[in-house]
Amino acid sequence: MSTLKLYNYQQRIVEFCKTEPRAILSVGCGLGKTASVLHYINEAKPKSCIIIAPKFVANHVWKQECIKWNLHDLYDKLVICWHYNKKKRLEIIREAYDNNKYLIVTRDNVGDISDMKLEFDLLVMDELTSYKNHASGRSCSVYKINAKQRIGLTGTFITNSAIDIYGQLVAVGFGNNAPQKDINRGFYRWRASHFRDVLAGAGLKFQKWQNTTPLKDLIEPYKKHIFTLDSSDWLEVPEVSYIPHVVELSDPEMNEYLRLNTMLSVNLNDEVIAFTENQKFAKLQTLCNGFVYVDDVKTGLREVKRGEHSTKLDEVVEFVARAVSEGEQVLLFYAFIEEREWILEKLKKEHIRFADIKGKNAINKWNNRDIEVLLGHPSSCGHGLNMHTSGARMMVWSSLPYDAELWSQGCARLIRQGQKRGVQIHSFIAKNTVEVKKYTSLQNKQELLQEFIDLTK
Repeated sequence: MSTLKLYNYQQRIVEFCKTEPRAILSVGCGLGKTASVLHYINEAKPKSCIIIAPKFVANHVWKQECIKWNLHDLYDKLVICWHYNKKKRLEIIREAYDNNKYLIVTRDNVGDISDMKLEFDLLVMDELTSYKNHASGRSCSVYKINAKQRIGLTGTFITNSAIDIYGQLVAVGFGNNAPQKDINRGFYRWRASHFRDVLAGAGLKFQKWQNTTPLKDLIEPYKKHIFTLDSSDWLEVPEVSYIPHVVELSDPEMNEYLRLNTMLSVNLNDEVIAFTENQKFAKLQTLCNGFVYVDDVKTGLREVKRGEHSTKLDEVVEFVARAVSEGEQVLLFYAFIEEREWILEKLKKEHIRFADIKGKNAINKWNNRDIEVLLGHPSSCGHGLNMHTSGARMMVWSSLPYDAELWSQGCARLIRQGQKRGVQIHSFIAKNTVEVKKYTSLQNKQELLQEFIDLTK
């Protein structure tokens, strides 16, 4: 059986990979960058190859894409290695390497590869933004991997600020002999050359960096190594509607929120709970949902304190129930474990059929319309999951993330090639709280990402 034919733009990705030893594929969600890279590997036939991906993507997506595109010979060469103890992992890695098999590993196992000091013809990094923190363990490990060609895949190259680009450039191989000489001298000198701390001198323990070098000038030396495709230019998807729902908390809820905001303590169900300054912001987010986490300093245990009710979660579930009654399936994202538990309790009372994304066969149940609501945290189900085949078009964010990558990747689960219906993205935001700032921040980060796309495509 012959391989399926790529779209023209996907074939352009293949040709680009043939010419670039250090390639960044900034390709919008749903445009098939995984399939394009697999076709490139199938044509190039490197002697050795390693693919690093998020756990779910590593375990399911890459081999499934081979079957989808009839790349059966390549499928047989792919070896997934993420489980077993370290000794067993190292044995699998060595055996695959010695027998010219292609390794797929999770980001958690990058250290195994770098420690073995193997030399690969090709290194593929799925979700390149995983390495935006140059000092993280996974970044330091991936920098040490010896590879003749390095390819980084991402749909959101700049997620929060322009500072994100440094770690990703180094991961792809721009360190020594980089076009910008100051990148050779390390992150802190590079940052000092192109950014300033706008909070310097304010006496705060954290920093906020703003670029003094325009993004255009930061990107210019690397443009020829970046292949950019914008989903909006290529996907034939019906209109997408972004709909914020502003929730007005009850007077008791708002009073507790304001008390926490001003006094760093809260009276919730007649218990006084004290916080440090560092905990304040996270506590405010949870309190928008009607609960707060409390850490016992002596025992190290964490417990949760709930209010009598949650106006916001009540409105979330009421909206979901109404959508389900009208025949819709709903993909629902949450941010906190207690938030999830409270939503599940409410869904059960509404007799709604649901599943968690991590549950057994959850995606199959969703695609077969055996469930009406699929819940997930954006960090665990934002990448590589194709959920539109059931005809679903409605997404609900019970709590918003700050990371624009989680937002973009989460929304892209329904905004994909093949979507037949207009997608609705519903966000629930507590009025006059930090959630309003969070929503505005996400919009600003999306504008920065769009600027990068416009500069490089």
